[in-house]
Amino acid sequence: MLGAFRRSAVSHALRSSTRTLSTRSTQRFQSLYSSISRASPAPKPLLSPSCFRFYSQATATAEDGAGVQADLPTRFQDLADRNMVDRRIIDTITRQMGLETMTDVQRMTITESVKGADMFAQAKTGTGKTVAFLLPVLHRLVSDPTLNRASTRRGGNIDIRTIIISPTRELAEQIAVEARRVAAGSGLIIQTAVGGTQKRQKLEEIRRQGCHILVATPGRLRDILSDEYSGIRAPKLSSFVLDEADRLLDEGFAPELMEIQQLLPDPATVDRQTLMFSATLAPEVKTMVRRTMKPEFSFVKCVDDNEVPTHLSVPQKVVPLNGLENMIPALLELSKQNLNAPRPFKAIVYLNATKHVNTVYEIFDRLLTNPEDRRSGHPLGRMFRGEIHSRLTQAARTRVASVFRKCTSGILFSSDVTARGMDFPDVTHVIQVGVPRSREDYIHRLGRTARAGRTGEGWVFLHPQEIPTFRRMVRDIPMDKDETSLSTASFDMARNKVDPKAQDFTALDETSQTLVQVDAAAAQVPFSLKEEAVVAHMATIMSSFKDKRDLQDAVKDLCVHGYNLPGLPSLSRGMASNLGFSRDNGFNVRSGGGGGPRNNSFGGRNFGGRNASGRSFDDRYGGRDSRGGNNSYGRNNRDFGRSGGSGYGDRGHAGQRDGNSRSWRPRDQADEWA
Repeated sequence: MLGAFRRSAVSHALRSSTRTLSTRSTQRFQSLYSSISRASPAPKPLLSPSCFRFYSQATATAEDGAGVQADLPTRFQDLADRNMVDRRIIDTITRQMGLETMTDVQRMTITESVKGADMFAQAKTGTGKTVAFLLPVLHRLVSDPTLNRASTRRGGNIDIRTIIISPTRELAEQIAVEARRVAAGSGLIIQTAVGGTQKRQKLEEIRRQGCHILVATPGRLRDILSDEYSGIRAPKLSSFVLDEADRLLDEGFAPELMEIQQLLPDPATVDRQTLMFSATLAPEVKTMVRRTMKPEFSFVKCVDDNEVPTHLSVPQKVVPLNGLENMIPALLELSKQNLNAPRPFKAIVYLNATKHVNTVYEIFDRLLTNPEDRRSGHPLGRMFRGEIHSRLTQAARTRVASVFRKCTSGILFSSDVTARGMDFPDVTHVIQVGVPRSREDYIHRLGRTARAGRTGEGWVFLHPQEIPTFRRMVRDIPMDKDETSLSTASFDMARNKVDPKAQDFTALDETSQTLVQVDAAAAQVPFSLKEEAVVAHMATIMSSFKDKRDLQDAVKDLCVHGYNLPGLPSLSRGMASNLGFSRDNGFNVRSGGGGGPRNNSFGGRNFGGRNASGRSFDDRYGGRDSRGGNNSYGRNNRDFGRSGGSGYGDRGHAGQRDGNSRSWRPRDQADEWA
């Protein structure tokens, strides 16, 4: 069906310089999509007659054969000059935000959506679509004389007129920040409702400050709308926006979205505009369009079929590791190589398990230029370092994302929570450790670089046993095998153990210095945290190993030579059963329950009054507790910019399941990388 769509008239219209849609093409589309609605009563066609009228007009006078109407405004100022968007909003965008020229997505959607019609736009992330849906929404609100901006003695005014739904907390917060910038000076109040934050505290903020635009994730929005005691309703809702619709549905939010719409006022009684943005036209998206939008909605395709996708245009390298223990030294070496590059080094490192993210970050944060001298500073200097994953509080995740977004140089250790929709300017490197869960995850991670016309690089660090699995996953994506750029990647740490005590550290070569720096930092990380990371990491790689003995050897080397542990981690009986291991495999299998190593299971660890970091020279964390909902890392007085490291205020383990914890399906092994 998608192939037929790409051959259709709408697709050709975007590339045509003068043609309009013919009657025959219109009939082909109506026939093509009529089957979508057979299973549902009162069907609504995906592509309505108004869609064809819009595209007929949009391509009547095109420029440069690009399929974009020549008389569409090209500058934001044009929107004010033509009385399309309130001049106050445009002044904010041009004077305070410094934006002048609109992107193609903004040009093609704003002129249609400001008319008030429902619209479905196919647009990729990183193309300016946030501003594209914010402008018509804000214009509608500032032009509405019935909107109540006055506060009362009992609190702020809650008059929710717009709801914007996003698939992730990070993306919702990002949209809210952008909305506040665009709405500056308008008197409009933007609030967020996302999972991972304290519900009561957020509701109190809304009651105290008021709300006109609510940016939310599906689960939390359904929660507060269905709670009769929350006091949050939207009886005059005039705009409803679904951003990243394909991801919302791909992650199973369809039931929540349908329930949310039942909790909103009936569109037949209270007229509202629905705007939906999606990167793809998946069947689930088409069904949601049919159930959500008015029959006369407009369809705008902002994806150029001839454009080369990021995953085909960005240089990508696969680095085979001698062992799992070589990953952190190789990562440090790559970072060092780019310290003095003409373009500041700014990287996102993706790992497949939350505990793995946390542990690698903790090791990286404890690095010293000379481990014999604690005053020697970090080998990466003042470069920002941070971590983002689901076990942090939303406040901590928001702070880290904000600082990384603004910093010139930095390295962010992340799970897949930042892989889609998040915009971090000027990311030069995306580094992926291990085989991602799917080809789509690999592509979306890589899409965090080479955005807004900039260049970037993709790197993948793999154990040799993982390469066949990865090779099948990426198939036709062009990439090179790099065995020479990073000497620490191929170094045999088991046979050539570097002993810094045998000679002066400064006399070591660069490779040996890097290995010693990592080894000394790993020794400072709590024993239990490293064990948990090993178990979590093992669960994500075991399907790539045919022989469990090979997996055992690889994990043992990681423990001894990578994490400074005495041997293989101990496993609870339940964990061993889930992983398919027994005492015969060399693991210490304990009797009793528990999901993690020793007594420090993922949900049962309490650092309380001891120094959780294990560092005698840095009381960074104070007390820590892994229970969700508490700002349990205590206060942190360290700055992001100091060379001594990067912490972030209050941090806690949110206790929510990370998407990376899903079990991996067994894969057949393939030939080695060519």
